[in-house]
Amino acid sequence: MNAAHRMTTRDLPTGLGPAVDEWAGDLELTTRSGKGMRSALFDAVYTAAGGDDETVRAVACRALELLHEAFLVHDDLADGDSERRGEPNLQGRTTARAIAHGIGVGPAGHLGQVAGLLGGDLLLVSAMAEFARIPVPTPVLHRVLDEVQSAVVASIAGEYADVHGTVERVPPDRERALAIGGAKTAAYSVCLPLVAGAVLAGASDEVISTLREAGHHLGTAYQVIDDVLGVFGDPAVTGKSNEGDLIRRAPTVLLAYAATTGAWPRIAAEPDPGTARELLREIGAREHAVGIAEDLVTAARATLDSPAVPHDVRAALGPHLAAALERTR
Repeated sequence: MNAAHRMTTRDLPTGLGPAVDEWAGDLELTTRSGKGMRSALFDAVYTAAGGDDETVRAVACRALELLHEAFLVHDDLADGDSERRGEPNLQGRTTARAIAHGIGVGPAGHLGQVAGLLGGDLLLVSAMAEFARIPVPTPVLHRVLDEVQSAVVASIAGEYADVHGTVERVPPDRERALAIGGAKTAAYSVCLPLVAGAVLAGASDEVISTLREAGHHLGTAYQVIDDVLGVFGDPAVTGKSNEGDLIRRAPTVLLAYAATTGAWPRIAAEPDPGTARELLREIGAREHAVGIAEDLVTAARATLDSPAVPHDVRAALGPHLAAALERTR
């Protein structure tokens, strides 16, 4: 049983009917198969920077993964997706079960949206509770919580900018597309684990500042590659559709680049995602985006080369820098 499910089943009131138990079970099924990247990043820094408290490590890693799962549930809801990791997500499972029970498509879809909204809220509250339980002195805990709050605010604002970008008449320019990726993904997925690991290990302010900068570069690169996989990836490998971003015209560097070319009028007017993908391929949008990600990883590596960063920390993060560009899912 995973952390999310333990928390939901621990506190659920009784007598609410089987639907609530089914919803809690669906929450478990949709929050148990992630890659664990955020906890791995935290662990790399915390351990390499001298952190040695197993309880601190375990609680912080659990909190980071719960936060990630909360944002995934809400992200799927914002994007109108019914699958995640190749399986129905929380709202997808709830909607399908309602339809199977004879509820109409419209009401079933609304029920699924509510399931996703409340499930994400529950995970978010559970994550914050775990962060608050990290067994460290109060000043250190407050500093970590400040970092968590900043990351959550950035991610929520970035997510709104992302969704709003899908209804704008023209895609954002490259810098705004990168800013959206940096806010909605880099802040909580990479910067927060690196900085929290350093703070909890007692690293200096200079180390923490350097890791924050490197994390922004690395996390933005991660989002750029995620955008590439969202269009050119194999759904059987990524576990998600490669048409959603094209259908909703997600504000990515792929479309930002396309808007600067003569092919943009055709791409903008193309209703078929497969055709739009081939047009993007023809103009070299994929190579352009990968090049941006490579530059960002190079910038992260250069930042980590600062004399302020201990060798062990730099070495621990090396594999994560390489993995950002090698992802297939």
